Amino acid sequence: MKHLKFAVVFGASLGALSLQAAPGNGIYEEAKATVTQWAETENLISKELNDWKEDKAVLEDLARMLEAEREDLSAKIEKTEESATEADRRREEIVARKESLEEASATVRESLEALEDGIRSLLPYLPSSYVDSIKPLIRQLPEKGKPTQLSLSIRLRNVVGILSQANKFDNVISLETETRSFAGEAGKQVNTLYYGFSIAYYSDASGEKAGYGYPTAEGWQWQEAPQYGPAILDMISMYQKGKQAEFVKLPVVIK
Repeated sequence: MKHLKFAVVFGASLGALSLQAAPGNGIYEEAKATVTQWAETENLISKELNDWKEDKAVLEDLARMLEAEREDLSAKIEKTEESATEADRRREEIVARKESLEEASATVRESLEALEDGIRSLLPYLPSSYVDSIKPLIRQLPEKGKPTQLSLSIRLRNVVGILSQANKFDNVISLETETRSFAGEAGKQVNTLYYGFSIAYYSDASGEKAGYGYPTAEGWQWQEAPQYGPAILDMISMYQKGKQAEFVKLPVVIK
């Protein structure tokens, strides 16, 4: 603004001079052109200054917007990094748990193989009636030394089912109706009284076909003993509570 004031004063001075100078004087014309150029320059400077102020405001708004966007992106990046860290932690936990389960599965698999081997050796000690009742479980026993597609849970269920039946058989006295073959005769129906894995006694309804048996690794071995027929019939009757309990003399096999 000082320049403008100076230009006005200078213009007024020139005006005063113009009164003294002739219109066609070269000094007058030069001074007039200089003043006009000066005024235009001052106007241009003022316009540029105003434009700069406007541009500055726009740039400041843009800077604030970019700063806000930068902070938002920083927060998102930090959150993403936290999520990635949490995902890594969960992944490590899952891997550790998987390794632990694989170790436990290997231990269970070894134990199952030993149990399945034990069951194979146990089956001959079970009477045929018990074996028939658990055949669906026996059929699912893997062949020894060969791979199997059965899961550990199914194999364990089979082992538990077979051992449960074996334990039940070994801890009770059970009466079974069976068909037994005798030399030179067709099969005949007999009642067999099993004392677990210890011994069993059988007899037909008349007591003429009678005997006893005991388990071995090759299966149950049976011995005919018709002389014990009446005593075996008495024992069966006592088991069925058709006769009062009393002592009877029967053979016992000590293995």
